[in-house]
Amino acid sequence: MNARADAPTLRLLDGVFSDARPGPLTFHPAPPPSDEDVAHVLATVRARVGQLLARRHLEPADDTVPADPLADVSPVLAGLVEASVQGRVALGPRAGARVRRLGDEPDLGHVTSRGPRQAQLDGFDLHANVWVPPNDRARLEQLCRYLLRPPLAQDRVRLRTDGRILVQLKTVWRDGTSHFLFEPIEFLEKLAAIIPRPGVNLLLYHGVLAPRGVVTLCILSSNTWNL
Repeated sequence: MNARADAPTLRLLDGVFSDARPGPLTFHPAPPPSDEDVAHVLATVRARVGQLLARRHLEPADDTVPADPLADVSPVLAGLVEASVQGRVALGPRAGARVRRLGDEPDLGHVTSRGPRQAQLDGFDLHANVWVPPNDRARLEQLCRYLLRPPLAQDRVRLRTDGRILVQLKTVWRDGTSHFLFEPIEFLEKLAAIIPRPGVNLLLYHGVLAPRGVVTLCILSSNTWNL
């Protein structure tokens, strides 16, 4: 259970609106992206993230990384986050050790299929094959519930008879890992590391979906679109 720097899940409109005043806004659907489009977007994101890290002197091999601002505000929390990102234990008698993993030996010959509109590159993963048809409120609700899902499913957490906590992964990792095994203090530190910091927004809205967007009310009141 690591605190990873995952890219956010994005909910995007599959088209554009045109304003033909004095008439209502008109929505123009866009064709779905091709596998090549998804790969191009991922390569662009990968390159720009690398450039951003270089500008901020945060490359993995850089020994001149500036101090984490969180360390000044909450050094304990900063230590928990750092250990979680590295997959290590921060507190207790096993401090500095790797988090225990349970599972089968990795199948070196197993190759997973990326599937349609999915691409992987240097640890980056982009999946763009989820689409909600117009006016499908049930499917839209399912997607929104997925976006709001908690980071840890309670039904995959079990307290063992020896007092340690066993966390089952939703899918087995490529290296064969299927579970994490934590001491109680280790489990608490991992939970603390993924608690959002004060003042950090977890849901962001842009463009026509922004709460103060100029045309947002026009779109919501239009009979041609059902958000």
